[in-house]
This record gives sequence, C-alpha cells and structure tokens, in this order.
Amino acid sequence: MRLPPTRARLPDWPERLADLLDARRDQPFWYGGQDCGSFAGDVALALTGEDPIAWLRGAYGSEAELDAILRDLGGFEAAAERTMAEFGSPEIPPAFAQRGDWALVEAGNMLLLGVVVDHRVAVTGLDGLRYVPLRMARRTWAI
Repeated sequence: MRLPPTRARLPDWPERLADLLDARRDQPFWYGGQDCGSFAGDVALALTGEDPIAWLRGAYGSEAELDAILRDLGGFEAAAERTMAEFGSPEIPPAFAQRGDWALVEAGNMLLLGVVVDHRVAVTGLDGLRYVPLRMARRTWAI
C-alpha cells in the first residue's frame, strides 16, 4: 500500500524532475553536491519546494567528513530513515514506488540513495547518473 507523503508535489513536478535528471546526466560525482544524498535531496526540493537535507548541506565536502556525520547518526541507512521520517515521507514497499520517490539501493557492498524513474532508480556515478533496476531497491519512501 502506498501512503501519501505529508508534502504535496508542485504542479509542474514532472517537468522539474525531467529537467533535473537532464542537468545531472553527465555531472561528475563530488561530495556535498553530486553525491547520492545531495542528488536525492535536490530531487525532493525540486518536486516539493522543500529541502529534506537542509540540515546536511554545506556540512561536508569529503568522504571522511560525510562518514563522520553518518557514523554519529547510526550509519547511512539510519540517516536516510530519519531524514525521511522528519520530512514526513512514509516508507513504502518498492513495488508501490513512483517517479520521484526515494530509493535505498544495495549495489554490491554499497548502499546508495537514488530516485525512482519508472522501473529504474537513478543514482549518482563517478561521471554522471546511472540507472539500476528498481528491484535492487531495499527500501523506498514516498516523496
């Protein structure tokens, strides 16, 4: 079952999502701007006009700095869960995820935040966005 998020999407959210995906298509990875959390946060901001990761922006610029923040929060998955709870975005089964929703993807030994795009999840890669099958999503949240 899909529970509705507490924030409404903006009327032109489909265009905003398409524009953001297009703008980030070939943008290289960098901590604090084009990493998986920043990308997912940027999508939520574009779709709703509100930023679920405002508390994190500008707080890190390297892997070590991000790791220290995440360690204090109980790890990456715990930080994502807390962020979505505070943003009012309910967790939903991956089968009910829709375009623009957040997905926590397990890729090898890594966890990545991404954004659902049809039957795939857009995630940040070293040299731009990559798309993985939605079936790789371990958890999803409605945006």
